[in-house]
Amino acid sequence: MTYLITLLGDFTIFVYDTLRSGRHLWRRRGFFLRQCEFIGVDSTLIIVVAALFMGAVLGFQLYTSLHRLGSESLLGGTVGVALFRELAPVLTAVMVTGRAGAGMAAEISSMNVTEQVDALEVMAVDPIEYLVFPRVVAGFLMLPILALIFTAIASLAACFVACGILDLQYIIYWNHYLHVVDRIDIVHCVVKSATFGLVLAWVGCFCGLRAYGGARAVGQATRTTVVATCLSILLSDYLLTAMLPLGLKQLKVT
Repeated sequence: MTYLITLLGDFTIFVYDTLRSGRHLWRRRGFFLRQCEFIGVDSTLIIVVAALFMGAVLGFQLYTSLHRLGSESLLGGTVGVALFRELAPVLTAVMVTGRAGAGMAAEISSMNVTEQVDALEVMAVDPIEYLVFPRVVAGFLMLPILALIFTAIASLAACFVACGILDLQYIIYWNHYLHVVDRIDIVHCVVKSATFGLVLAWVGCFCGLRAYGGARAVGQATRTTVVATCLSILLSDYLLTAMLPLGLKQLKVT
């Protein structure tokens, strides 16, 4: 218990130091843009592939379930709300964690165990300002874009399966989709994915900077990053779901 409290305190100080170093972002703009490419652009393909499969599964499973009740016309809105509110932010964050989050931890931990981080301090370069803050801002900006891409691709895939392969009409799918999906659903998607971007970048950098002891520490830091980030994403998803508003349409229906 004492170790957990100490770890939480160290992480809080780490977050504070990161925010305090934000005034020097423009000086690190080149590194920041490279991190945007690493987190965002390089993750696009895996997000598109995952969205295709998830959308296809949603279209098939929801159509099968709703068809038994004679309510397959509700498929479009159900897919849209599920993607915007939960599936797109969470799955995007998990996929990016497995690729970019683990990559951050591996890179920084390798620099740490080979004393490159110490060399930065000797050259009067703040490691948090140089290594951490650009990654945190890149994660904050790139995750919402990836989540919206995930939603768009998965919605099209669900439509193709439900309407192109099964028996639902395209006009019914998209009419219900546009009628049910509200601006507040987009707010849920953007806010959650931006928060998850902060989480995966902060946890990955924190675990990387705490790695000591050689090559084994690099593997341990990477493993810890993936596990801790996924659990943190699920926890923050629950908290954000409880705090964010539901929207006027949903309240009127209730």
